[in-house]
Amino acid sequence: MARVSDTPRFTASLVDRHWLAPGILELRLTRPVEIDFIPGQFMRFAMDGYERDYTMVSTPDAETIDFCVAVVDGGRFSRDILRADIGKRFQLTGPHGHFVFQGPANPAVFVATGTGVAPFVAFCRSGVGVDAGLLLHGVDTPDRLIYREIFQSTLRDYIPCISRPFENRDSVERAYSGRVTGYLKQQLTPGTYDFYLCGRGTMIRDVTELIDDHFSDSRLFIESYD
Repeated sequence: MARVSDTPRFTASLVDRHWLAPGILELRLTRPVEIDFIPGQFMRFAMDGYERDYTMVSTPDAETIDFCVAVVDGGRFSRDILRADIGKRFQLTGPHGHFVFQGPANPAVFVATGTGVAPFVAFCRSGVGVDAGLLLHGVDTPDRLIYREIFQSTLRDYIPCISRPFENRDSVERAYSGRVTGYLKQQLTPGTYDFYLCGRGTMIRDVTELIDDHFSDSRLFIESYD
């Protein structure tokens, strides 16, 4: 990981902050004209005494740079962003990361849990990989299916994977009851794929083992946010 001191530093101001779901915020910041990024990359917030990385959910040519942030009880960034006034200036470095679409060598399977869908939002908004993409979004309850409308209207295929029992199943189109690992093992047709995994390390570990066992000729691209 590059150090903050090794990369260009930009200043961006908070334009808007709104809730996407319980415990999940979207931040909108002014976009410095010098910033150029590829969908799937992230920026590093250089805070007072600590750093945090967040993937852009906006397109490279948008007027703002937008981020999806999980609010964590007791988290330093969560506390600071909730207290921040509109217009507050943040120091950013980047772009960082190589979790970008690698081309249609094989059918793409995007796998995310929680706010790990952020790079796939940028993919969809930028028209990257949407024709070949299947997205599995793992959440515990339907109210955490952030950006669902974008995925449903853009991707070739979108499957919400909901791990907890919930009522009114008809309200969530094509929902799978269980984790993303269960869908991959039970529902995905055998073949060779390009897997893009973004989420917690435990999910990435479990899915990687499953891919090794069931889809061994596939390519694998990983972004962990532990």
